[in-house]
Amino acid sequence: MKQLILAILPALMLCNFACFSGKSPGSDGTSGSQTQTLPESTKQTDSNKVSDNTGKQDSTMNTNKFTDLQNEAFKLHYDAIVIDTHNDILMPVFLQGADLNKDNPGTQSDLVKWKRGGLDVQMFSIYVPERYKSNHFSYVMKLIDKLEENQIENPGTFALCKNYEELESGLKAGKFVGLMGGEGGNMVEGSMKNLETLYSRGVRYLGLTWNTSNAIAISAKDETERGKAGGLTEFGKDVVKRMNELGMMIDVSHLGETAFWDVVELSNAPIIASHSNCYSLAPHYRNLTDEQIKAIAKSGGYIGINFFYKFLDPNGNPGAIKNVQSKYRSAANKFADEYGDDLVSFNEKRYEFITDNPVNSGTSVDVLVDHIDYIAKLVGADYVGLGSDFDGSITTVNELYDATCYPIITKKLVERGYTEQDIRKILGGNFLRVFKQVCG
Repeated sequence: MKQLILAILPALMLCNFACFSGKSPGSDGTSGSQTQTLPESTKQTDSNKVSDNTGKQDSTMNTNKFTDLQNEAFKLHYDAIVIDTHNDILMPVFLQGADLNKDNPGTQSDLVKWKRGGLDVQMFSIYVPERYKSNHFSYVMKLIDKLEENQIENPGTFALCKNYEELESGLKAGKFVGLMGGEGGNMVEGSMKNLETLYSRGVRYLGLTWNTSNAIAISAKDETERGKAGGLTEFGKDVVKRMNELGMMIDVSHLGETAFWDVVELSNAPIIASHSNCYSLAPHYRNLTDEQIKAIAKSGGYIGINFFYKFLDPNGNPGAIKNVQSKYRSAANKFADEYGDDLVSFNEKRYEFITDNPVNSGTSVDVLVDHIDYIAKLVGADYVGLGSDFDGSITTVNELYDATCYPIITKKLVERGYTEQDIRKILGGNFLRVFKQVCG
């Protein structure tokens, strides 16, 4: 059923993505689902357990599988296709010896945590740490080798995919799907041949810059904090055109605003910001202005909300956040021992603990959902998703201490009044639509 829905998705959604309305469906600024508050459900039975090998059913059509979202939010989460469009786990794997397939105590994510958090598809960041000043292209080739080795060693559970058909097949088989996105055009090293090699190896988006400018463009940090002027270079303009030809998504996270508008003028494909937030709510150079958000939506693109507190809450305190997270993590570990693989009941108990033990410090996940809300109200719910930036040396918001915590976002979206259809879009459907359109 899942593969059938995925196959017919583009036809069902064509009318939704030709343009954007600038309004969210609900007249009060929500997405329109007015679900009555019902009593809390009692402890779930074994029917809540998530199978190891059953692909999850999902669609971004007008789905009404769940009739009581307030009490079935976590069931919806584990039924949906959940996608994260930016994660830096390869840094601790490659540099610190972390194991992608084990529950690492020192990482925010890994395959164990992703499974418990209901994640189905991860876009792995192919990134060169700042400590390396040269040989960037050869470094990222080694990162890609590492992911390919993981697929060879785990053929029954991990699928590294290059296109929508492969992704669909992996999901159908119940595998965890990996995609690759480049972060920082420095890895191209000024060579169009290198760009084409990245594509042939499976890299399906390229962030044109990281915090430092390169032969392609001026970065947001350089433009705002270091006073560098300029947008896309002539080579950068050729890169944008070639990416359009190849079927490679252009990622504008980290990109300077002048270069951003150059991309908007040149690109004939949807534009993405894999891990960026709203400047109007948190004025940081890494975030997107209203006009940038509107331009991405007009292109039919996608914005993945970043979990880093600094891009969400200008007044956030990382020490306070870490104290709250320690409290939540400790309680969750006890609940995990109690409920085992009954992930729905585990999440209900964890969420009950969070709501019964409110804190007045740190930065709440509600602030993150405010950014989702802001985009949904500005351009509609069809252009926003999740781009955590887990394991990118970041402190996340209170409740999202690691990758087991994605279901909390789904619960919050239900409480904000989002419909099942819009929640499925935000969790993964919006990115799936762009991925299929651009990458084939």
